Amino acid sequence: MTDAARAARSLRKTLVAGGVLLLVSAVAGFAVPALVSTPLLVVVGWVGTAAFSAALLVFAFGIGREGSIVARRPLAVTAAIVVAAWPFLERLLTLLVPYENADPAFYQGWGYVSWTVTLGALLVFVLQIARAGVLRGRVRWMPVWGLVLVAAPQILAQLLVVALQADLGTEDQEWIFLIFGLGQLLAFAVPVGLGITALVTANNPLPAGEPVQVYPPAG
Repeated sequence: MTDAARAARSLRKTLVAGGVLLLVSAVAGFAVPALVSTPLLVVVGWVGTAAFSAALLVFAFGIGREGSIVARRPLAVTAAIVVAAWPFLERLLTLLVPYENADPAFYQGWGYVSWTVTLGALLVFVLQIARAGVLRGRVRWMPVWGLVLVAAPQILAQLLVVALQADLGTEDQEWIFLIFGLGQLLAFAVPVGLGITALVTANNPLPAGEPVQVYPPAG
């Protein structure tokens, strides 16, 4: 097997595994609000979280050295690790500082910090996917647009709440929940779309005569 064929095979394995994990994370996240049983809700919620974290790590490290969609660039790998580990760090924090014993302002501030760190690391990761050159054409930009679609409604809703000093407990401000709802819908739809895209891309062989330098990244 040639080096190019080996690299293509590793990349396909990465895309299949990562795509399946993204689909699992989306389905689990969609199912959580419909669950009544608290233990099952917790289990399914953590399955979705673990699947999303695993998908990021699979995409970052690849199955086989040549399978990484970011060519294992240190910045991209670090960003993926931060996002993948963050939910578990947050859980550890809640164990060390239970909600009922903490100042409400602490967790309010922590919420903003957590959201900013996660969004920033995800932005770095998806931009590195586009720049690495492993994926080509419009496919490499799809994670960037996916992140924009998920983040934009959340940012808009938060800005409106602050700018209007909205009281979400009143009927006059209930329309803001529509924006939050759109964000939740996109948070399900985007991973599904990216997961399917990864699977489709994995099953489309690279065009003949267009070898791609996967690792190390092309200069």
